[in-house]
Amino acid sequence: MKTPPTAARRHSARRHHTKRIMTVAGIVGIGTMVIAGCSAAEAPAKAASNTEKLVFAMPPSPEDADINEAATEMKNIIATATGLQVDQEMPADYLGVVEALRQGHVDVAFMSPFSTALAVKNGSVDPLVVWEADATKPASFCYARPDSGIKNLEHVRGKQVAFVDPGSATGYFMPSSMFTEAGMVAGTDYKSTFAGGHDTAMLALVNGSVDVACSSIADRLITAGTFEADDVVQIAATAPLPVGVGIVVSTDMDPAVRAKLSEAMPQQMTGNEKLKDMALGGTYTLDPGIEVYQPLLDVAANVGVDLEDMR
Repeated sequence: MKTPPTAARRHSARRHHTKRIMTVAGIVGIGTMVIAGCSAAEAPAKAASNTEKLVFAMPPSPEDADINEAATEMKNIIATATGLQVDQEMPADYLGVVEALRQGHVDVAFMSPFSTALAVKNGSVDPLVVWEADATKPASFCYARPDSGIKNLEHVRGKQVAFVDPGSATGYFMPSSMFTEAGMVAGTDYKSTFAGGHDTAMLALVNGSVDVACSSIADRLITAGTFEADDVVQIAATAPLPVGVGIVVSTDMDPAVRAKLSEAMPQQMTGNEKLKDMALGGTYTLDPGIEVYQPLLDVAANVGVDLEDMR
């Protein structure tokens, strides 16, 4: 049956949109290699957490205006609390934020749960505050195309799955752990790839590049017009996240500056309307220890992540 003209035009526009997003992802991906691979002589000036300037970072979201607005709001909170100039960086991926902190190029960062857990375990960051996750809500969902015949996890065997990023809690760790608990081994029972973003993972599914995609923000992407609701069908839901997002600082931050951030950031971020999409629960823990993150580390072990590879 021929595709109606309106649908044909819609899918043509979507392919163009995908190409544009992939181009952006490719450019920022080069940035990751530059940060990780440059020599001491070539490296950018290190952050100066005990002088007149701080550098704030969070995982990238080049196509999401709401997330970029949230980053600006957090930057402003940091500047007001400390009285210091604050520059904003957006490393190319989740673990790029950890590496930037570890190398001294970033002082303060908003991080996903798993990136934080792994970085705390390795001593790469100093956790300032962590928010409680919603224990009643699945962390993520997996989707297929309606005409694919894929209706549940068992049907994923032999298929291609798009995850988001190796450091993403909702875009990789939680769905990957769900597959493992269902007795499915990546590379054996299904093939997987990292799309680089929630939007690119879902568009890869819609455009037929993969059979399944996992994301926690498909509803927001539909609202934004990235794709249509009837382009996908939900086939599985993960367990809730045991721990929420958090703020971390560099391990050598000036104690006086750290104290100002600890006092201001949790209070001014919790319930902040400009941060409504950042999964900030109403309850938070200051100076969380490794025991707070142990449930996440257990999931990482279930997925087969080697902590030595995260250094």
